[in-house]
Amino acid sequence: MQTFKNKTELRHEKIRSMLIAAELVTVAEFRKNLNCSEATIRNDLRYLEEKGLLKRCFGGAVATGSTARHTSMNMRSIVYKKEKEAIADYIVKSILSSGQTIILDSGSTSLEVAQKIAASDLELTVLTNSFSIAAVLTNSPRIKFFLAGGNYDPEPAAFHDEFSIALFNTMRADLCFLSVNGVSCDAGFTISGFEEAPIKQAMIKASHQCYVIADHSKLGKTGLKVICSLAEVTALISNKSDHEEIVKELEASGLRIVLAPLKYQ
Repeated sequence: MQTFKNKTELRHEKIRSMLIAAELVTVAEFRKNLNCSEATIRNDLRYLEEKGLLKRCFGGAVATGSTARHTSMNMRSIVYKKEKEAIADYIVKSILSSGQTIILDSGSTSLEVAQKIAASDLELTVLTNSFSIAAVLTNSPRIKFFLAGGNYDPEPAAFHDEFSIALFNTMRADLCFLSVNGVSCDAGFTISGFEEAPIKQAMIKASHQCYVIADHSKLGKTGLKVICSLAEVTALISNKSDHEEIVKELEASGLRIVLAPLKYQ
């Protein structure tokens, strides 16, 4: 009996870890990763929802409560670390050039981009609502940055209210790099919560070009809140993976996709 209890607890921990990584996971993905029946997964999801640790949705579950908004930036930054590094490397080496003004949102992949920028020779102006990104850039003399203030949310260590939105309503950028929780043909680009949606939409409007940056775990997923359609962005930058079918479906819908190799040279 004790062994069964331990297996159940480990399975619950794995479910929460998967939701930290993707914030929206299907039952089929849980089954594949946990090697158990659909009935077991659905029972686990029902139990964890009752504990307030996730929210069930059609075909799977989304992160909520302590699993989503209260997951630390440090934790989110280490999940799919190599994939995020590959995306950031590609952006710094192939898209950015000195003299540009760019927007970075408060996502963990955007934080990775900021870290690569700080280690580069690029001279940029950066607009952000992320306290974590501002902290990374503060000791980079080549980088001029503007931090949108307002109501501070400890997780994801960012500002997102009418005061922070005002910065993006009054400034213009060459490029915007936006993190999302889901990319699908039907819903477009989505996130799992509502609080950050208005500021992300303001960032898109403030930019000449918008790149969505999302590792492969977000492809084919749909979050609760739509940010924009596939047609509203310049391109999606993701990492190379075995998700070829989903990539082809998204490209067939008119989305330009750039896949960064895990060891970009």
